[in-house]
Amino acid sequence: MTLRQSHFVPPVPLVIAQARGLIDPELLEVHRARGSQEQLAGLLAGDLDVVVTAIDNLFAWTQAGADVRLVAQIESTTAIGVYARAGVERIDDLAGTRFGVDAATNGFSIVARHLMEHAGIDVEYVEVGGVRERGEAMQGGVIDATLLGPPYDATAVASGCTLLTNVVDALPGFPGQGLVVRGEVATSPELVEYLAAMQRAVDLGASLDDEAGPAVLADAGFGGGAQAMWATRPRTLAVDPAGLDLLTEMRERLGLLPAGADLHILHDPEPLRAAETRTS
Repeated sequence: MTLRQSHFVPPVPLVIAQARGLIDPELLEVHRARGSQEQLAGLLAGDLDVVVTAIDNLFAWTQAGADVRLVAQIESTTAIGVYARAGVERIDDLAGTRFGVDAATNGFSIVARHLMEHAGIDVEYVEVGGVRERGEAMQGGVIDATLLGPPYDATAVASGCTLLTNVVDALPGFPGQGLVVRGEVATSPELVEYLAAMQRAVDLGASLDDEAGPAVLADAGFGGGAQAMWATRPRTLAVDPAGLDLLTEMRERLGLLPAGADLHILHDPEPLRAAETRTS
C-alpha cells in the first residue's frame, strides 16, 4: 500500500528523509493541502491516509465523524506568526480588520482567537484556506492579517507586510503539527515503515549543525525560511502530552471545547513504538 499524505508544507523529517534516501519513494504519495477542510474530506472519503495538520483540528474532525488517530508530532512547535498588511504596526491596530484563517473555529484559528482575546480586540474571521492561500490573500488585499509560516512568511515580508508577534514567544509550549491517520491505517505495516523512516530522519537531523540542517531545507525550496523551519524540527516524534493539555485549555477559555472531548484518547502511541523497535 502506498500511503497518501497531505501537508501544507513538507515537514523537516520528510525533507531530510527524501534528501538522504531514507524512505522508499513508492511508500509515500504527497499532496499539497489547500485547506484543512480538504484534508478532512480526503480522510472521510478514504482518499487520504495521512495528514500533517494542526493537532487542534482533531476536535472538529471527530465531531464531523472522522475516525482518526494522532500517531506522532512532526514539529517541536509551529513556526507561525501574525502578519499584517503594510501600515499595521501593532496587534491593537487589528481591531475591526479582516483576519484570514483556514477554518473559523478550529486549527490555527484557535491561536488567532486566543491572541485577539488577550489583546482585547475583535476582528472579522475570513476563511481563506491554507498558509499559501492566506499569504496570497493578504498580499492581494482580500484580508488585512493572518498567521503565516515558512516559506510564505518571507514572501509576505518582502511584499511589505509586517510581523506583529510569533507563536513561539506568545504561546510557549504550543505543540507543532501532528501526524494524523485514518483509524484503519494506524495498524498498517506501511505506517510503521513510514514512521521508522521519519525516526531515522530525526536521528540524522540531530547530527546536523545549524548550517548543514538549514542547507538541506534551502535545497528543498525553503529559501529564507529554512532557518526558521530548522528551529522547529522535532527532537522526537513522540506527542507532547503538555501540548495536548494546552490546546484543551485554550479552547476551554474561549468557550469552544466540545463536551467530552479528549485529545489524549485520540493519541495512539503504538505505531511509533513499533517504529522505534525497528530502528533500535
